[in-house]
Order: sequence, then C-alpha cells, then structure tokens
Amino acid sequence: MMRRLCVVLGVAGVSVLAAPPIALADQPPAGTLVAVLSAGEEVPSCAPATNAARGVAVFHVLDEAAGAVEFKLVANNLPGDVTAAHIHLGPTGVAGAVVQPLPPTPGAENGVVAEGTFANAGLVAAIRANPDAYYVNVHTGPPGVGCPSGVIRGQLGDRGPLNR
Repeated sequence: MMRRLCVVLGVAGVSVLAAPPIALADQPPAGTLVAVLSAGEEVPSCAPATNAARGVAVFHVLDEAAGAVEFKLVANNLPGDVTAAHIHLGPTGVAGAVVQPLPPTPGAENGVVAEGTFANAGLVAAIRANPDAYYVNVHTGPPGVGCPSGVIRGQLGDRGPLNR
C-alpha cells in the first residue's frame, strides 16, 4: 500500500520531502486567551501536588470594549477539593495579587472545575497589553491534603510547553 502511494505521488510530481510542516494545533482565535496550568509553575510549590496535576483555562473575549469574557477552566489530578480559582497579576515565578475571581463549580474535582462569565474592561485591556504579567491558578483544600495557596498555575501569555 505504501509503495503505491509513493509511486502515485512521484508520478504526480509531488515531492514528499518538500511538503510543508504540519502544525500540531491551530492558534486560538484572536479573541481567545489561554493559560496552560501545571503544578511545577505554582509559587510557592505545594507538597501534595504531583506532576500529574494539570489544567487549562480558556477565555473568550465576547466584547472587547465592555470587557465581557466567557471562561472555562479544566483541571485533573488535583490533591484535595477545589476551593478557589483566580486570575492574578504577577510575572512567571512571582506570587501576585488576585485581580479576578473565577468561582469554581461546587463539588468539582476533575474536569471542568470553573466556568462562567465576567465583565472587566480594564483587566481585559491590561491583559491584552501584557499577557505575560498575568496568571491563572487553582486552589484546593483542606490544608495538609490540598494546596490552599495554589496547586496549579499558568501564565496567560504562555501557550504551553511546545510553544515556549
């Protein structure tokens, strides 16, 4: 089967070696902000968290002028129960102030742990101007089992490990 495919391509004048590279994933639409979250990015780190603790936050800007945003936060393998999630102001490696709460879904432990909408025109403009200055994180509890100061984190300017 493979031999025929190569012969057909050769006869058609198509060079397999000159094919353009294939993208692993399309970039999100212009109105979309993404944060890829991991335990290794959280500051300070939390002992009960493992490298398996991961997540992604996706923000669709519905109305730039009004700052209307629809979000979904998905996470898995978190120690403890999800107690809070936020957008913070802070560069990589620095714990920063909460600038937007992302209320978690009651009882959610894995999968979609928070989703909803918010309107904050100033925040949307500031994130657009400097997404690397903002991060998303998820907090879990109770102390000793979970990570009340945060378990997973990801910068809004980061597109994940393949795009660093």
